Amino acid sequence: MDKGLFKALKKVYYKKSYRKDEHGYQQRIDNGDVFDVDTGTNIYSYQGLSDTEIALIEQSGYPVNNRVKLSHDEAVLAYKKLLLEPNLSLENLLAAYLCGFSSFPRGRQPILSYLFAKALPEHSMATANDICPVCSIKRVNWIEQGQKIFSCYAGSVWNERWAHNLIELQEFCTLSPCKPNAEDVAIFSALIEAIRQAPLDETPGKLEQRVKKAKIIPNFNKYSFRGQLMVLAELGIMPNSYVEPLYEAFTPFEEICNIKYPGSIRSDIILPLAGWRGENPIDEQRLKQLFGGFLE
Repeated sequence: MDKGLFKALKKVYYKKSYRKDEHGYQQRIDNGDVFDVDTGTNIYSYQGLSDTEIALIEQSGYPVNNRVKLSHDEAVLAYKKLLLEPNLSLENLLAAYLCGFSSFPRGRQPILSYLFAKALPEHSMATANDICPVCSIKRVNWIEQGQKIFSCYAGSVWNERWAHNLIELQEFCTLSPCKPNAEDVAIFSALIEAIRQAPLDETPGKLEQRVKKAKIIPNFNKYSFRGQLMVLAELGIMPNSYVEPLYEAFTPFEEICNIKYPGSIRSDIILPLAGWRGENPIDEQRLKQLFGGFLE
């Protein structure tokens, strides 16, 4: 994405919504955005942007305020159809993930979305509830396309809200493959070595703190970094004893919700990353299998 366009879109999607009053309480401010109750999405304003920035966005054709409606069954079928796209080779996706450490933050999410698409069983919504017990995709999903895509360019990554991740994977299919540079590989290698050196009782939360203190990750963001670790967990490189990673198998959402593991009540980290511990830090065979070609 063009740097100028990225800066302009950041003003659209990352506007301040609150300010502290004289008593230190957060008060909502009018930033021009409007929440649409019917769809559960925001209608974003261009408040605070210059005429030049607005023109840049409009000339680019970027889908600001383009809201997409997807049923559960449409999302499942669309995911399976995407697997035929040539850009969605495992090698391209792993390369993009490595690029996500420095040169291309957009590359972080697609491998997770792909792993979900590949493991997801074809099925229809077979419940009266609004959320599918198989895959957690809602019966009806409204997504602001531009916001979801931009969040990935800003480095967002996570293994939830799968209907939204379909939107990002569709966009990724239109991009040219990227190749990790020396800095990307060096940062990834330093992270892997830090994980290898984990104390036996280390939890994912403590690992986050240790990596942040060591300044291994440039521009460290807690939740983006957690998502990068989640990729390693879903690939089985950071193993756990509670649920199979998406790389190996699909576990129904309802089943995952009923798994009890240490910290499951208090922690905001979810499986499979939540089940990792320092006593079994890295599956070296899986690491070599998937990333060996990049690390040679």
